[in-house]
Amino acid sequence: MFTYLAIAILGISALAGVFWRPGAYAGTIIGSAYFILSGFNPADQMSYFVLIASLVWIIVSLYSMSYDRKYGKWLAPSLALMIMGMMIILQSTNYLLLITGWEIMSVPAYLIVGLNRRESSPAFTFMMFSEFSTILIIAGSVYAFFVTGTLSFSYVSSYGPLLLISLGAIIKMGMTPFMISEWLPIAHGNAPANASAVLSATMTLMGVYVIMKMILQSPDNMGVGYLFLAIGSVSILFSSIYAYISENMKMLAGFSTIENNAAILSAMGLYLVASTSVLREFIFITIIIFALAHSISKTGLFLSIGNSPGEFFGQSDHPTSYTQRVGTMLTTMSLSGLFPTLGGLATWMLLESFFMEAYSGGATGITAIVIGSLIAMGEGMAMGSMMKILAFGNIFRRKLETKQEPNHIIISGVGLLLIFLFGISVLIVSGTFLSGIPSILIFNGYMITSRFGPADFGLISPDYILILITVFSLVAYAVFRKPRLREVPVWNGGAVEVDSYTSFAFSNNIRLMLKRLLRTKTGSLGSSVTVIDVFWLLMTDIGKGYKAMSKFITLRIMNSSIGWYMIYMIAAFMVIMVIAVKM
Repeated sequence: MFTYLAIAILGISALAGVFWRPGAYAGTIIGSAYFILSGFNPADQMSYFVLIASLVWIIVSLYSMSYDRKYGKWLAPSLALMIMGMMIILQSTNYLLLITGWEIMSVPAYLIVGLNRRESSPAFTFMMFSEFSTILIIAGSVYAFFVTGTLSFSYVSSYGPLLLISLGAIIKMGMTPFMISEWLPIAHGNAPANASAVLSATMTLMGVYVIMKMILQSPDNMGVGYLFLAIGSVSILFSSIYAYISENMKMLAGFSTIENNAAILSAMGLYLVASTSVLREFIFITIIIFALAHSISKTGLFLSIGNSPGEFFGQSDHPTSYTQRVGTMLTTMSLSGLFPTLGGLATWMLLESFFMEAYSGGATGITAIVIGSLIAMGEGMAMGSMMKILAFGNIFRRKLETKQEPNHIIISGVGLLLIFLFGISVLIVSGTFLSGIPSILIFNGYMITSRFGPADFGLISPDYILILITVFSLVAYAVFRKPRLREVPVWNGGAVEVDSYTSFAFSNNIRLMLKRLLRTKTGSLGSSVTVIDVFWLLMTDIGKGYKAMSKFITLRIMNSSIGWYMIYMIAAFMVIMVIAVKM
């Protein structure tokens, strides 16, 4: 009952935001904080989604106080209304509330994507896929009602609702086969930075939450698990490649969102096919930690990009502060799966999960080692794309601002939060996977151990890593001080030689090595000029085929001929009779 008060606060904030912009963000902060207090229970692992989403909303609202002045009066209320929809999803107890929250979340997002933009196609494309997502969720809910006889969430004896609702959620997460490489990055990239953070960090998180909720109340089905693994692995590979070659920073971050969500979907697929209950428990914790790391890191990345005067790498030549540099470096480290950030722990736990399942042997074991290897490759590409942000987003140029703006401090705080969460991550992990080695000063409860049976498989101590990295970093700095710069001849990755090393040159090696896959077109003198989006071409061809089929049916069958109408009615009657008999 009390959790619905937070939803009411967001509704009031949305109304207040039309007349008083800061009031909407202040209300969102208050409502989100109350949502944590009333809806988060450490003993309930699903309630961690409440904590994750609320932390993002608080951070974004603080940032938005001084960010969104140029977007007029509609951004703040739309953002509050979108967050209210997500709160309804997280607190829904039946399918009607889920569908209601899903639509309340989607419609304001459509308005935000189209806000103050001359080009309308990203907003319409976003809305089209959002509605397709809603249709599948409605279909799955209706299916669940026919199976259970109730609209309340309860155990469903069929895997059909899980499959339909999951496909609807996967569309929202932007993964294969639903436009992995185009629609989600374009839509999120066309939104203001604060809204992009909410879209990428928490709207896609709603998809994760809904899928996991359906998994927990559905029968185990290895077929669905293998489907999740297939979609996740293909999405990881291609989204990391497209992130690496992207020249738009916000689109790069959008591709990174797909890559992270694909990793989580792969973990949920592994959860469905895992051979032991112990491993399933470890995977569940992995999903929570990965979702937390992704959401906080992606928020910091979009907020940092929002502080840049342009979205493309060549437009971001402006002074930055030390605090913003630190925050951006730490968020990109987390998205690269590096220690000592929470993203490093999440990546380690994810890979451990797959390699433990590989020990089971058989088809499942082979699948696990293949998917695990693809995830490792994707993480390597993700690290390259994050390095691109650091090197060519002018984060580490010599220009520095002496003035510390509030947004710089918020971005830095997000980075430090990722280290803090890494340090206290043992509080999230179940006691089943905690141990210690007192002989080397790792006390019991401060070491995370991966296991799929009685014995340990691997181990890691977050606090031990933090101490070691801090000590060795200080020693290295004391001995070597700052490194000296070394200039080398410019090589632009196969492009025409110029006087400076560019972001295009940084990723041009991938364009050339994967030219058969990416269909890279080259211009004069062998310089790479463009990459064709193979997924967009595929969907365009499907659309043209559907249009041609519709035209054929219209002209040949639905042409006012009584004979064809009789055939159509008889065929439809027979199909309905077959369905009725089956039911």
